[in-house]
Amino acid sequence: MDADSLLAFVRYHAWANDRILTVAADLTDEELRKDDVLDLGNAFDVIRHLVDVDWSWREFCLGNDVGDTYVWDHGYELDDLNQIHAFSLEEDMRLRRFVESLDDAALAEPWGTDERFKRPRWLVISHIVSHGTQHRSELARYFTVCGHSPGDLDNLLDAFELPWPTDGEA
Repeated sequence: MDADSLLAFVRYHAWANDRILTVAADLTDEELRKDDVLDLGNAFDVIRHLVDVDWSWREFCLGNDVGDTYVWDHGYELDDLNQIHAFSLEEDMRLRRFVESLDDAALAEPWGTDERFKRPRWLVISHIVSHGTQHRSELARYFTVCGHSPGDLDNLLDAFELPWPTDGEA
């Protein structure tokens, strides 16, 4: 996959993350933390999981094996929705800058922390987007049941035109 195409996926991912986190702020704390409404428990935990996985796979692409730790084990405070949203915006920018720094050869290079697991960087980054899509879909369904639909999140075809949330255009 070429860098411009992958960057379109990353742009879509950042836009959709921002949309979900913006709508999440409309939920009551009870709705956000209600147990057993999603596969991972509650909406708050799913959102934390989403940003944790974004961070950990980007770190993997950089060659940093974070093992079985979580982003909050590394000094990031993600105890409330505002902290998570701010972190997500920063993480989406870090992923954007990382992809922009790679040429097509670096994206195609098999990458891993050991010989047992090596994948092209473009595939790992595509996994970040795919993983996010799964959880944003679950969250969108739950938010809609709570009366707070995030609207259409299937704007991948508009990925080249979607605003980067960190550009203040969202």
